[in-house]
Amino acid sequence: MKKASGRPAQGTACLGEGVARPSLAQRAATRYAALGYAVLPLLPGEKRPHPGLAPHGLKDATGDPATLEAWWRACPEAGVGLLAPEGVLVLDVDQGEAWEALRRDFPALEATPRQRTPKGGVHLFFRLPEGVRLSASVRALEGVDLRGMGRAYVVAWPTRLKDGRGYAWEVPLVPPEELPLVPQGLLLKLLPPPPPREAWTPVEGASPKRLRALLEAYAAQVARTPEGQRHNTLIRYAVAAGGLIPHGLDPREAEEALVATAMSAGLPEKEARAAVAWGLEVGAGSPLALDPPGFSANGGVFRKALCGKPEPSPSQKSVFRKAAIYRIGGLRKRRGVV
Repeated sequence: MKKASGRPAQGTACLGEGVARPSLAQRAATRYAALGYAVLPLLPGEKRPHPGLAPHGLKDATGDPATLEAWWRACPEAGVGLLAPEGVLVLDVDQGEAWEALRRDFPALEATPRQRTPKGGVHLFFRLPEGVRLSASVRALEGVDLRGMGRAYVVAWPTRLKDGRGYAWEVPLVPPEELPLVPQGLLLKLLPPPPPREAWTPVEGASPKRLRALLEAYAAQVARTPEGQRHNTLIRYAVAAGGLIPHGLDPREAEEALVATAMSAGLPEKEARAAVAWGLEVGAGSPLALDPPGFSANGGVFRKALCGKPEPSPSQKSVFRKAAIYRIGGLRKRRGVV
């Protein structure tokens, strides 16, 4: 993080400069930092970073006590921006109706650290499972934005807007390691939509050929995903592949194929393997309902090649050649063969 200035630039909003006693905002900022969250000062009465104190915006967020003291001594009226670290998801629920729906579907959210916003929405704080990352730019649920994860801050108590409305904790914030895990059902709702049914086009029932063709289709979808969406898409298709494991799909084959595809698409091996492992484990607990061979859910006949066998695309063939090479290399490493 870039070192921020301790004094506001000339002409920027700030009142009460030179006050010796720590303001309420300074004490709150120091407390958030002690819990393990980075903080940045906001313009008085606004939601945006103070350009004089934090000219680089989010990059200036810090937990350094000396910097926090300098910021709020220079501008005691500055609001508080809270940046949750990577691995901590903050749901910004901006509508009372959306919060009521979430609370109804997931009663455990009542005990989750929660801050009430001026518009009647809430900020909910969760831990993400190991290896799972989400994009803060995706809005998967109506009225719900993804914040935190080291990439997007939220405005925090005791900040007040120009009209006098403020924020209030209804369930106190705790250190990141003490946050509850995001409920699995809710997490799945935040991922990209399930694989399209058109991809489920292979042969007989749950035969090895059909399962492999499904895995090929999933890997091809991961390979085609644009940058910025690859991690989320990889998790979604790993969950789908996990749903084939109870039907007989080899979990090691699924893992190596998806990891190889993700790596060829640009994801680091450690990140890809952690995401795939989590997705396969979750998916294995919810077996996919495979349609009768040759028929779709709406009664239509699947398109087949000659002799009823699916024809993998050139990209699918390439993906699985790479997966085979990667799998062989991994086995050699595990057996001590260089």
